[in-house]
Amino acid sequence: MSQDMEFMVVVPWHRDEEVEAFREAWGIPDREPDWLIFQHDADLEGCGVTKNRGISRALVRGAEVVVVLDGDCFPTEEAPTLEELGAKHCAALEPQAVQMFEAVTSPPSRGTPYTDLSMEMPVAASMGFWTEIGDYCAVRQLSHHAEPMHCHPQTVFGKYFPLCGMNLAFKPQEWSPWCQFINVSRFDDIWQGWLWQREAYRRKYCFNLAGPTVRHSRQSNVWKNLTDEARYLEQNETLWREIASHESDEYDILRRLLPC
Repeated sequence: MSQDMEFMVVVPWHRDEEVEAFREAWGIPDREPDWLIFQHDADLEGCGVTKNRGISRALVRGAEVVVVLDGDCFPTEEAPTLEELGAKHCAALEPQAVQMFEAVTSPPSRGTPYTDLSMEMPVAASMGFWTEIGDYCAVRQLSHHAEPMHCHPQTVFGKYFPLCGMNLAFKPQEWSPWCQFINVSRFDDIWQGWLWQREAYRRKYCFNLAGPTVRHSRQSNVWKNLTDEARYLEQNETLWREIASHESDEYDILRRLLPC
């Protein structure tokens, strides 16, 4: 994949002060570039629905790569402009080395290769982490408040993980409908990720969790989060396992496993 691919950045928002703070932080002019889509959630339909609409608009405009960036994600030294953020995500979508062979003794036992224990795999999505405020669930937010998280940039194949949709890039033409956000507050990207991981691993694609870092500037309301999350916390404990072990590979059938 060329790093010169056409990308578009989709930013969901619903408050004027939010989008103005985003513009100021990233240095966006009054007339934003054609590759930037501010998707307004005017009717408070939710983050998942809003992001999906922005992705659809990007597809209509011919985007090869879509970068989804939440409105409270600001620049870092690694990605000081949106152009650099998009370019780094495109680079992170290039095939990556994944550790696929495991040495089971130390020193390595007979039959263990002497050289590279990895293999190159295509990438389904590039996810970047965040500095400052971590992406906490409500229970952990109450415990850790706004403490930063220690993140683990890596490539992942075959294992399930919590995909975060606040700093994410992918090729929507290749991954529809798997890349669609689920219309459930607080689980829109998590459940999207588990469905997507099932299909990506079937196709022998990995996920690159070493995309460009952004500064996460705001923690959402913990009590609202707790109310939204409580409804599905029990199902969320086992849902990834049900998706991973299901006999069907069809999106519509796997989608019905979600408790919504």
